Amino acid sequence: MVATEVGSRLKQYQSSARILIIEAGPDVSGNSDILYSSPLDFLGGQFDWCYKSTPQKGLDGRQIDIPSGRALGGGSVINSCGWFRGSRADYDSWSEVVGDPRWSYDGQLPYFKKTEKWYDGLNPESHGTDGKLRIESPVSMNRIFPLADAIGRAWEELGVHRLPDGDFNAGINIGFGDLNENRAQGARQIAPLVYPLDGVTVLTDTLVGSILIDESNSAIGVRLADGTDILSDEVIASAGAFRTPQLLMLSGLGPRGTLEGHSIEVKADIPGIGQNLNDHVIVYLNWKLKDPSKGYALGSSNTILAEPRFATGSPMSYVASTRVPRLDLEAAIARDQGKVDPSHYLLKREWAMAENLVLYLAMPPLGIDGTHISTAQMGLKPTSRGTVTISSKNPTDSPVIDPNYFATEVDKAVWRYSLRNIATFMTGDTALGRDVVECETPLPGFEPLTPHASDDYLDSRVKAQGMSTFHGCGTCAMGAVVDTDLRVKGIRNLRVVDASVLPISIGAHIQAAVYALAEQAAVIISQDKTSLAQGC
Repeated sequence: MVATEVGSRLKQYQSSARILIIEAGPDVSGNSDILYSSPLDFLGGQFDWCYKSTPQKGLDGRQIDIPSGRALGGGSVINSCGWFRGSRADYDSWSEVVGDPRWSYDGQLPYFKKTEKWYDGLNPESHGTDGKLRIESPVSMNRIFPLADAIGRAWEELGVHRLPDGDFNAGINIGFGDLNENRAQGARQIAPLVYPLDGVTVLTDTLVGSILIDESNSAIGVRLADGTDILSDEVIASAGAFRTPQLLMLSGLGPRGTLEGHSIEVKADIPGIGQNLNDHVIVYLNWKLKDPSKGYALGSSNTILAEPRFATGSPMSYVASTRVPRLDLEAAIARDQGKVDPSHYLLKREWAMAENLVLYLAMPPLGIDGTHISTAQMGLKPTSRGTVTISSKNPTDSPVIDPNYFATEVDKAVWRYSLRNIATFMTGDTALGRDVVECETPLPGFEPLTPHASDDYLDSRVKAQGMSTFHGCGTCAMGAVVDTDLRVKGIRNLRVVDASVLPISIGAHIQAAVYALAEQAAVIISQDKTSLAQGC
């Protein structure tokens, strides 16, 4: 995704530049079937690296599937198209961590706007109208689901209020707003279809084995997995949060002990490479409807839901992000750290800590027969951190991915509160609990979720059902591995531009953040090249 965007923009900014994109997977931009398929059709398929985590102690020892796009356009080929920036606080925190205002919310806002072709003109100071990516909502596509009004009323009754204009992408995300997706009349927007690569050389189905680093610690090109060397003036690694740290380690960059353990010549001892991995955990729950004949869910006899307009996006209306009481966070921080640290970043600002979605269909293992709807909850600001490393010198071997999910007291506190909250929302004294939802239908071996469930019960549900949301990031973090111009510290002519450089956990699905990152990166790189050409 990022390589396509950066390559396209660099060619636009410097028409004489010679740019080569090397992609391990195929170019699928000519495959129209992909554009209207569900992301579930691709997970574990030919366009997915099909990674698995190491056994996760925090999730009952399970190995978790971690999809990652393996095609030109990367994650844009297989993701769910969700378009959520997160909050102003996310980016201002990022800026503070790295000491550069360019990465604050105001610093990145022009690049968010540059990506967008927003569907309405209600908030022009926050959104672009002539960007590359069309952004749509259920309302803009006339996808008004029968339960939408009840869900909105239920959130209000719970004290979660609708954001101004329902805009979930204007810097504030505590509340609920309209679902946004980067779709064009319902079609998936694969990166190379919206960021044209005219004049850019593209080499697909080709795996890079390592980056060539000379004796002066300058990147001078790459070596392909078949041994072919390709020389260049600069190398930009955009292989994602899992492959990029692997590639750097195979090139002699990374923790000395890891490199020496695999007999790799150490070009630069950079301990931060492969550290700081964070990902969002998601939990799906199914909820039994009191009266399925009312036609609230897909699979029911409601003919309205079979109309083509309801197939133009995900079967949901809103996104709600909710807080956790400060006292709960302080107590959890004290358990993790031995004391309450007032400077802890979760205490410095107001944060949305959980995302809550209501889907108008059942999730596996149940079938889609109109008797159930479901919820998806995602922890937005996990404090658990994991690692990515290598198992061998062979670039065809998968990286070793240990997200270390659900490992901190903070993460447990967030999930306990959030699961009780969703149980109250669905079955309590709300528009849903009074009239729509009977109870949760749990996995075998569990009692239905209630607002009064014990901590141990709630922990056991996350351990049994927690999954990756495919938002891995942070493994080449800005500040630790790259500088604020995205240059790898201590190595000339080498940059990293992808989710691995995010130094914090963005409280949202990360697609929008990564697109904006790439837009700004292209400007930084282009300006740097212009300065060099002018002898500055």
